[in-house]
Amino acid sequence: MRGRLLAVLAGLTTAFIGLVGLLHTPYGRPLMRRIGVACPATRVSPDEVEAVRLRAVAALRTEVASPARPALGQTLDVSRAPEVLAWTRARGLVCAASVRPVHALTCEGGGAPGAAAARSRPGSPPADQVVFAFAPDGRLVSVDRLRSTLTAAEASRLFGQTADELAAALGPGQLVGEATPEYLTGGSMHAVRVAYRFSDYLATVAAVNVGGRIVMHEQYESARGG
Repeated sequence: MRGRLLAVLAGLTTAFIGLVGLLHTPYGRPLMRRIGVACPATRVSPDEVEAVRLRAVAALRTEVASPARPALGQTLDVSRAPEVLAWTRARGLVCAASVRPVHALTCEGGGAPGAAAARSRPGSPPADQVVFAFAPDGRLVSVDRLRSTLTAAEASRLFGQTADELAAALGPGQLVGEATPEYLTGGSMHAVRVAYRFSDYLATVAAVNVGGRIVMHEQYESARGG
């Protein structure tokens, strides 16, 4: 199940750095072992990872600048690891730092705030993990949040709230699928996704039925070249 879950998330992730972070979550490690892939930390440098990320970003971004860049309360290209770590601790998250193949903080526990707010919603289900990834020069460039224990009603509500927050900040996004409990439970791989593509910012929020379990994945990423 975890291998299938990561495979779906890999298809939804908009750029390489988010996938790298997810490969080092409890969902990703079994898949790496299963396909015989060793952790690339001993072979790939942060500079090489960032170069790959920027190539992926270049294929997705548009010519229009974003009016805002929501990122779970963080400031992309400005926030640094000490600031993010202090912020997560204040919200009850427990984080582990890694430096290869990318500098990242992988955090668990507690509820993280919504896409456009710096506070947790009352009663919001906690995330499995939140991954904050940094460029080689220390800038925060990507934030991923994963929830995999949602009911269809919770996923529908949270997706709608997050999509509304993004729309208020960014305007209409590219919406595919239906954010209703009935649609999400209608079959495996039923999914709803909203995506934003700007010259300096990418965001994707998706809820998907993975073998009967509803998973919600959010990614907020800088599309600047540094």
